[in-house]
Amino acid sequence: MYVAVYHYRVNKEKTKEFVMLEKKAIEIYLEHGCLGVEIYRDAKDSGRWMEINRYRDLGHHNTVVSAVDKDPRIKPIFEEFMSLFDDEAGRPQKTSYYRML
Repeated sequence: MYVAVYHYRVNKEKTKEFVMLEKKAIEIYLEHGCLGVEIYRDAKDSGRWMEINRYRDLGHHNTVVSAVDKDPRIKPIFEEFMSLFDDEAGRPQKTSYYRML
């Protein structure tokens, strides 16, 4: 199992837009083979979010991401999504993990 974990900081007034865009993007990722996506909101800081995308392995991740990047529906979603972040500190931060056990 390979997971890509993203951390975001979203202003509270942009939460509805964030969730709407995430739903649209998740649908596209799942159509192209992503095994699952989970979104979490920090219990203590409602402006902090975490997204976990699951793949079989790194090769599967690369195949899915390549297909998503070629999908014409993703570009306007991504552009609107990135406009939600006020500064570099709030922009998505990605970390990847392999399941070992």
